[in-house]
Amino acid sequence: MKIRKKHSTIQKREQALLLYYNKGLSNEKIACLLNCSVRTVIRWKKAEKDKDRPVCQKENHTRKRKKIYSEAIFTQILALKQENPARTGSGIHRLLLQQFPTTCPSVSTIRKFLNNNGYFRAKQTRKEGYVKFERSKPNDLWQIDIAGVQTVGHLGKLYLIAILDDCSRFVVAAQYFPSQMGINVLSVVRNAIMKYGRPNQIIADNGTQFRNVTKDIGNRYIHLLTSLDIQPIYSRPYHPQSKGKLERWFGTVKQMFLPDARFNIKQDPGKQLYNFNEEFAKWLEWYNYQKPHRSLPSRKPPNTRFFQKERIYRPLESLVDWNRWINTFYQRKVTKYNYVSFKGENIVIPRGYAGCKVDLLETPEFIEVYQRDKLICTHQKQPLNIIKNQRREFRTIAQSGTIQYQKSHYTIDYKLARKKVEIKEAAGGQELLIYLDSILIKRLSRK
Repeated sequence: MKIRKKHSTIQKREQALLLYYNKGLSNEKIACLLNCSVRTVIRWKKAEKDKDRPVCQKENHTRKRKKIYSEAIFTQILALKQENPARTGSGIHRLLLQQFPTTCPSVSTIRKFLNNNGYFRAKQTRKEGYVKFERSKPNDLWQIDIAGVQTVGHLGKLYLIAILDDCSRFVVAAQYFPSQMGINVLSVVRNAIMKYGRPNQIIADNGTQFRNVTKDIGNRYIHLLTSLDIQPIYSRPYHPQSKGKLERWFGTVKQMFLPDARFNIKQDPGKQLYNFNEEFAKWLEWYNYQKPHRSLPSRKPPNTRFFQKERIYRPLESLVDWNRWINTFYQRKVTKYNYVSFKGENIVIPRGYAGCKVDLLETPEFIEVYQRDKLICTHQKQPLNIIKNQRREFRTIAQSGTIQYQKSHYTIDYKLARKKVEIKEAAGGQELLIYLDSILIKRLSRK
């Protein structure tokens, strides 16, 4: 039966070709006469045409499309990659735009070219999926966090504090600091609010900069947000996925900014931290206004969604004394001789405040004394005159709050027990300066 069916199919195909070429019948009429589908008739005709078509010789094939990019561009791509192998495709694209603003290839073209030249990306391991969420409007929720310590050349250990808008992925404020103290967090919060208004909520982790250990007693960060009508919320402990957008942005900084920044630091050893932050601010502007974002519609930069979409805008309704929030205050009691002692210095207080409690505001150059929010006096800090080329001395504070240095005991603070501090001699060896995390916390007279 199968052989007969095969012969009948061949006969139908030959008859269909005769009807088409000799009588000029349409495909529909041929299909109706032979009791088959129109699609089958078309397939028979196509197979017959392919028999007579000559085979294309590959050696005779010539490229008709001209090359879009010149060889100089691809040579520069290899030069930038060889100069700093840690550069990514996006980082090279950002540098190429400065030299070839009109004929710069896309990021995908640069990545494909690097892959063809042996610069393959490392294979990524499979990751567990997560639940995606985002707020519907910009300024509804901000994410704040501190990146892990990043060592940058002679600048040493730096900490990146950043705030990102959950809806648009727009980074409203970010800056590098030599420490991760709470006052640095408040400084970044101030910069963001002064520029883009107040959000409804800010989510943070359970670090001591954002939340006290007891959790029921608020710290300065909580009091500031509450006074500005901003609700502070917190992620689950040991769950960085709650701030996944900001954590991913920290990875982008490590991939696209730090390699070039570290390379430039090596080339210019005289750079200071403020120069480094100026360079970072330029990169941040490129990220917010030029870099395409995969998670946004049409892969547009974050600024398009932050400014063009309906945004929650709540400017400050009254003036805020940021110095009272950002700077560190200490409380002391004025003695009957009209002075207070602070870090080894005796600050003379005007008469009339003996026995009263005053607040001391410490700045890098002077100390201001307040009594019930009234400025009483200003004290100029004495120069440190640290002895140069001295050996670095470290001590661990005992449970009683004391340390031992050259057979003498000095009282620091029992609240800092088990903390490691650095000791430096000043004033020709007559004073001891106690540093905790590179911050001066105590000034003692030598025994």
